Amino acid sequence: MGVIDNLGKKLDSRKMGVIFGVGLTIIGFVVFWQWKHGQKSLGELYHHLYSSPNNRSDLLIFSVIPNLLLFYFTNFQWRWDKFTTGLVTVTIVLTVIIALLILL
Repeated sequence: MGVIDNLGKKLDSRKMGVIFGVGLTIIGFVVFWQWKHGQKSLGELYHHLYSSPNNRSDLLIFSVIPNLLLFYFTNFQWRWDKFTTGLVTVTIVLTVIIALLILL
């Protein structure tokens, strides 16, 4: 048994998928914030994102990319089905929230 198999036995649950999905989304947001708008405070970033739908779509893309990368490995490479279900749930909820914010 390899390291990935042992790790999969511990992490293959919906709860862990949700935890990793939320954590990676937050990390993706912080990376987006510091990379594209590092000079702005969190309040200034909020006003900037609120001002244009194009700005909000950047947020969606950068926040979801880490989840998509993890999805590739957990679903296609390692077959952690329960973990993947939690990860996809978080990604779908985030996508719906951002889509609603873009439309408003």
